Amino acid sequence: MSDGRDFDVSKDGSQVRMHRRQSERVAVELGVTMTSESNFYVGFAGNISEGGLFIATHQMVPVGREIDLRFQLPGVDEPVDVKAGVRWQRTAVDYDDGILPGFGVEFLDLDDQTRQRIEDFIADREPIFHPE
Repeated sequence: MSDGRDFDVSKDGSQVRMHRRQSERVAVELGVTMTSESNFYVGFAGNISEGGLFIATHQMVPVGREIDLRFQLPGVDEPVDVKAGVRWQRTAVDYDDGILPGFGVEFLDLDDQTRQRIEDFIADREPIFHPE
């Protein structure tokens, strides 16, 4: 299971740099509502990319579960409604040095209009991490 960090452990126990993200993330603070087959969750997004976002919450959703998300991008009139898959989680036990518990999701089946709204939002912001 991935924890969203940029390192993995090799067979000999050493850390190996991994490039898991395909697009740059930008910082964002927005409320997110999430629904699954039988649950309703709330959290806030700490960052977003063209491929997904991190949701800070203590209400964990199992890795692999598909959820429906709704969030409002600052400066955008319509809320974003999208299906997403939970790809990794960071529990409260992992909480350290200001890193919040929550989970990362990957957007699934974005329509062209929604993808363009997210891309336009990201294009106007500075990335969190800069390429090496």
